[in-house]
Amino acid sequence: MPFAGARTLGSAGPGRRDLRGVPAVITKLLIANRGEIAARIARTCDRLGIDYVTVSVDEDRTLTYHDAAVATVRLAAGGYLDAAVLVRAATETGCDAVHPGYGFLSENAAFARAVRAAGLVFVGPSSQVIESMADKASARRVMADAGVPVLPGTREATDDLDALVRAAADIGFPLIVKPAGGGGGKGMSVVRSAAGLREALASAARTANAAFADPRLHLERYAEHARHIEVQVFGDEFGSVVHLFDRDCSLQRRHQKVIEEAPAPKIPDAIRRQMFDAAVRGARALHYTGAGTFEFLLIGDEFFFIEMNTRLQVEHTVTEEITGIDLVDWQLRIASGAPLPATQEEITYAGASVQIRVYAEDPFRSFLPCPGELEVTRWPDVRIERAFTRRLHVTGGFDPMIAKLVATGATREQALAAARRACAQLRWRGISTNLGFVGHILDTPEVAAAEHDTAYLDRIDPVEEFADPDRLSAIAVAATLTAPDRATPWSAGAPAGDRAWLDPAGRELGSIDLSVDGRPFTVRVSGYDGRAVLLRTDSEADVAAIHVDAETVSLDSTLSTVRRLGAGWVSQVAGVSREVRYAEYRTLGAAAADPEIRSPMPGTLVRLHVVSGTQVEPGQLLGVVEAMKMEHELTATHSGIVTVTASEGAVVTTDQSIFLIEERSAAQ
Repeated sequence: MPFAGARTLGSAGPGRRDLRGVPAVITKLLIANRGEIAARIARTCDRLGIDYVTVSVDEDRTLTYHDAAVATVRLAAGGYLDAAVLVRAATETGCDAVHPGYGFLSENAAFARAVRAAGLVFVGPSSQVIESMADKASARRVMADAGVPVLPGTREATDDLDALVRAAADIGFPLIVKPAGGGGGKGMSVVRSAAGLREALASAARTANAAFADPRLHLERYAEHARHIEVQVFGDEFGSVVHLFDRDCSLQRRHQKVIEEAPAPKIPDAIRRQMFDAAVRGARALHYTGAGTFEFLLIGDEFFFIEMNTRLQVEHTVTEEITGIDLVDWQLRIASGAPLPATQEEITYAGASVQIRVYAEDPFRSFLPCPGELEVTRWPDVRIERAFTRRLHVTGGFDPMIAKLVATGATREQALAAARRACAQLRWRGISTNLGFVGHILDTPEVAAAEHDTAYLDRIDPVEEFADPDRLSAIAVAATLTAPDRATPWSAGAPAGDRAWLDPAGRELGSIDLSVDGRPFTVRVSGYDGRAVLLRTDSEADVAAIHVDAETVSLDSTLSTVRRLGAGWVSQVAGVSREVRYAEYRTLGAAAADPEIRSPMPGTLVRLHVVSGTQVEPGQLLGVVEAMKMEHELTATHSGIVTVTASEGAVVTTDQSIFLIEERSAAQ
């Protein structure tokens, strides 16, 4: 929800002109994308009265933006990356234009050419511009020639790993590996020495090929302690170029943006103007049309071009919030041949806006993707970008982002406060998300003072930073078992004898043994005072577990939702979903080391590094599982002889055994 006084998107105002009378070139649009991206484009089409056609693989058919589409074209698996199928879908449904969204084929020059060759309007710049900017090395050359400062890096993108290893020696370490054909942080990695370079290149090439159908890579010197600043630009066919101010996207993890804001805080006015001028100069050198974003690294008082995205950005929402301009509206008008809707002098901004990307991932397990069933029971009172209303099946085949929360205020402080409230207000069940982690980050002194850099999130370990979610889950379920009948959702299912433990005198009356995702916990019951059951684990102080309503428990200000799942429960604590089972035994022995190495998530075993019979040591890389365009390395937990129980390329499930490691004596 915009702050008081903000302009409504698409309304007339200082940032808009009346464009009535412009020929309606686009009357029916194919939205060649999915999820919240497609929903965002559809919303502007609805407002402008433009019919639209959507595309969908089977698992996306229930997403909300299909409801108002004049047609939905069914795609086979992988169809979102099939240019020929998408162009045919547009022509056969009578569309006159294609909007590529962002991600997938949005920066694929061949797709843009195919769309235009079919006589359709491509909502974006020319294929020549896309080609020159999609290749990171080419983009650097073009920008350097235009007088835009660049960092040292490769001159050409390539999938020749030997050539990249040689180039790395000339560039020096640390360096960053980037897929040439796409963005969004996918496949990017920082390499600090020659030792891990070749494997990092191989992994990046696999990810790039899966995400962008292009395995070529580009290398660039890595800048430490930098901020990631973007400048939004627009150009038209008449040679006009404007900027729509800046955004700070420094809060990113593994080069994947998590929190973005506009305007970028704490930049000297002189440096800000220089970045605006560089972005506009670069766009003019390209004869750029449509929406584009110049991305810079800001190091002290110096800034360097890193790439240009020739499309709308995921974080475009914060620019819309502070300017009151519908950027998709501008894209469609410019693609129709209209001039820019405003001059640079007419474009103004007010207030501040913060966007949170909600990811299906587990912060306490190295941010592993968490596909599964999600149910939202309460949405916060902010702008929300989403493609579902209440329930969503999160598959393992796409990016783990499931929604975006956009909070706006008259000041940066107000916008940050609204973003923190949004994290606390959103209620959901099922899979884990990053919201508990993000809510904490928004409250840190570094973020409040805008003193963070691009590596800030990677320096934070949730396991060390937060309370143990397994412990809290055990306490939450124990509270459910021992609470008085009026507050217990499943009183009839509570183990016999639990209620007898409740003693107003506060004496320790017993204990409950539980297993949280396979990890044993003993929760001791200390009594009941009429409002709260007092519980603790062996290693922690007393915790008051207070039932708020029939489904939730408040634990030291950490909201935990508990629900039945077969013979056990699922507890959601600080954004993390945990399966909890009641253990019948009362004493727990030391758990033996599990000889099996299991997949932590559903995905594909994309790489095997060992064969059966190999002697392995703790920490040795065994294989790589890929899901949601992310790779997870499986390493040996102990020494022994390994047996490989799955083949390379196999689809694996959560907890599926992939490697068996036995001691040498046992193997013999």
